[in-house]
Amino acid sequence: MVSGPANLGIVTPLGYGQPPTALRDLAVAAERRGLAGIQVGELASTEIFSLVSAMAAATSRIRLETAVIATLTRSPALLAMGAATLADLSAGRFVLGLGAGSPAVAGWHGREFPARPRTAMVQAVTDVRSALGGERLPGWDGFRLTGIEPRPDVRIFMSAMNPQMLRAAAGVADGVVVNFCSAAQAERLVPTVRSARAVAGRTTPFEFVVNVWAQAGTDVELAQRRLRWEIAPYMAVPTYRAAAVAIAGEDAVDRAAVAWRQGGRTAAAPAVPQRLVDELLVHGDTADFARRLAAYRAAGADAVRLVPLTSLGGGIDAAHGLVDLLGELSSLASRP
Repeated sequence: MVSGPANLGIVTPLGYGQPPTALRDLAVAAERRGLAGIQVGELASTEIFSLVSAMAAATSRIRLETAVIATLTRSPALLAMGAATLADLSAGRFVLGLGAGSPAVAGWHGREFPARPRTAMVQAVTDVRSALGGERLPGWDGFRLTGIEPRPDVRIFMSAMNPQMLRAAAGVADGVVVNFCSAAQAERLVPTVRSARAVAGRTTPFEFVVNVWAQAGTDVELAQRRLRWEIAPYMAVPTYRAAAVAIAGEDAVDRAAVAWRQGGRTAAAPAVPQRLVDELLVHGDTADFARRLAAYRAAGADAVRLVPLTSLGGGIDAAHGLVDLLGELSSLASRP
């Protein structure tokens, strides 16, 4: 028997020119191969609610997850409207994943990045949950869902990268999505989240979801080069930097950050610490994947979402290759 997390899924590749139709078809392929979920993000290309709507129309079983929508891009009213709509269109398969965003994203939408992101996130999740439950939002001119059934059943996940945000997610959300997380880190963070949830008196189901970069196949050099290219900009982003430092050390991460500021991605990619690459990259065949993913299960992760490496010529084919491998792995794991 091949062991590994039963709750496996794929993340849609964004930012590398994949058209919405190709991303929709990836969801269809993931469902056909028996994956549990597909995660959809948003940055500066495909609009997230539109894409998830297309996926809902094209599938019937797979869970559809946003991971994540920056709360500063939409009001709680619009987030609740979108979530209620997608909950109906997907027959209850929709999970609303929310995150704080970044100063850059805030600027694109004419907003100020909050001075206290954690406080802003807790308020946003609280407001959206209230709106989905059919309640009025006093802070938003008394908005209430009207003409559509309330959907208090919609699960809300939060993106979290530091202990403070993790504890906040444990208190107000139904799950947490964690990036830049090795299996060793998950082993440390999962108990923190479970403990914080107990302290908050929350007894409803809660998921700890880890996103991990991955590439099917045995070309290790190519997989590592693609990962370096994709994560190089994060070395200079404070939230991600802290997570990277926890894995690779401050000096190594700072060297990559300096390279990014001085020469952009071309300069920074080779400077990404090897320790970070080793800890964050899953690659190889089904046996290799099973071994690495089993470590996340042993650490207490409830679900793993694999991020396909589609840069440097990978394209949508790399994502489909990963879906096929994960489908085989899920099939093997279910055998007695």
